[in-house]
Amino acid sequence: MSPRFHRRAGVGAVATFMAVVVAAPVMAAVPSTADADAHAHAVHSRPGGHTLWRESFNSLADDIEGGEGFTHDGPDGWSVEIDPVMEGVGVDDWRGWSFTTRDFWVAAEDQMRARFGRSDQVIAVADSDEYDDRADSPDRFDTTLVSAPVRVAGNRRLELSFDSHYRPWTGQTATVTVEFDGSGEEQTLLRYDGTNTVHNYDGALANNNETAVFDVPPNARHAVFRWRLQAPRNSWYWAIDSVALRKALGPVDPSRRTSLWVVSDVQGHPQDLAHGLGDLAEVRPDASGLLMVGDLVNTGAEWEWQEIYDVMAGAAEFTPEPVVAAIGNHESYAGETWESLRDRFLEFADRDKVWGEYVVEGAGGDVPVLVLGQEYPRPPEVGMSDEQVAWFDERLDHWTRQRKQVVVITHFPLGDTVSASWIPWYHDHHERNDELLSILGEHPNAILLTGHTHYPFELGDWAVRRRMPGGHPDGFVAVNTGAMHVEWDARGENTASIREVVTRDINRGLTLDVYHDRVVIEARDFGIPDADGHNEVNEVVRTLEVFNPLVRGRHR
Repeated sequence: MSPRFHRRAGVGAVATFMAVVVAAPVMAAVPSTADADAHAHAVHSRPGGHTLWRESFNSLADDIEGGEGFTHDGPDGWSVEIDPVMEGVGVDDWRGWSFTTRDFWVAAEDQMRARFGRSDQVIAVADSDEYDDRADSPDRFDTTLVSAPVRVAGNRRLELSFDSHYRPWTGQTATVTVEFDGSGEEQTLLRYDGTNTVHNYDGALANNNETAVFDVPPNARHAVFRWRLQAPRNSWYWAIDSVALRKALGPVDPSRRTSLWVVSDVQGHPQDLAHGLGDLAEVRPDASGLLMVGDLVNTGAEWEWQEIYDVMAGAAEFTPEPVVAAIGNHESYAGETWESLRDRFLEFADRDKVWGEYVVEGAGGDVPVLVLGQEYPRPPEVGMSDEQVAWFDERLDHWTRQRKQVVVITHFPLGDTVSASWIPWYHDHHERNDELLSILGEHPNAILLTGHTHYPFELGDWAVRRRMPGGHPDGFVAVNTGAMHVEWDARGENTASIREVVTRDINRGLTLDVYHDRVVIEARDFGIPDADGHNEVNEVVRTLEVFNPLVRGRHR
């Protein structure tokens, strides 16, 4: 195997790694094009921020658990309205908006309801399909969830955010409106109907986070928000959770950012890695580090690693330091001992453990990066020692005290986070899945990057803010890195009988731009290179702004 490749100027150390990079001129990102236009409702999402008000519905947990599993009585100040034709008919559980749990809802029937993986304990559900399971149901379903009045005085520009799981149907309409000071005039913040949704199933709206930015009229004191679902009988459903109102973020200064490149799941496609690195250099030539989130080779054979070394050597002139690598499952399929295959990865990663900490420096400040990984032969896929888990908890605590956003990389997703992680065979790949979720749930400044699933960026759960019982109310953010290999997706109505299919060849990755008060993540499509290793594709598919809730930043 060739000696370690040499890269652009930087300094690497053992244990805690530091990269010092001379910033190059900033280039603007390529704007999103037709792909984003086709799903404009799914492009921008901004969880986090200076929170003025939040409602989780979890205050109703005792009422639900001690009762029938649902209630139509909301938290203090909230109300449920239904069309008079729905009174006393249809299934009582689902007569208008119901407060319940995902388990109770799924027990009625799955039909993709279980995909609402980001939900936290009690949720609000409007379900025309289940309401219609009695012969006396009316021909239409019309219900509105009305919030308690929220004080907005003294604010100019605000952002409403909520988790959403929406399944559309012909003739079905979902709206969110805001009304100020009981004026009777409602401003529409969001509307889904047949003009902007895909009939029957729209992956961009499943397990999604919705945000709407709006201006507060001068002298307005209070706002009331309304979620309304109107549908013909026996249509589909809408579920929401974790409603929050925050001050909208102000603009950023691109000259004051620390940028990172992110790639994953190369799996025998070194030509895609080479092309993707070139595309990343075009849009973020000033980057301060490269994160490689596992499955860099197909089996872990020595000749496969040589291909990756050759690619990295060819890109050494423009690849930033440090290169931070996490181990995946494909690094250890070559039929050799676990120890020899692990050590081959560690030689590339330039570490003596599969886990470690890096601190990347740049114009936007220091960016801590924590790497987690498999320590023992499988099964399970990710066996972890007490030492690694305790270290992880301690380092998150340390950076939280510093009020820093922390990037965490591990190849496998944690259960009920990003796309596909609600599927049983992805749900518990980490031996200590629940423990890791609990640790992360206490750190709202944590951003978890995972690969492995190869699922589309276009899905609603490409990125999620996952909240954990007893954790911080903002939870943590988990993001799917995409893949430099084939794309997968799920097919089927019910989780128990789900199947996966390969949909197309892809070559995708991320850029992270870290500022003092937020991280801006762009999901990028590099396209499949031609025989000469080139194409004209270098596009932004999704954009996510993750505000640091531990600092007070610039707001509009």
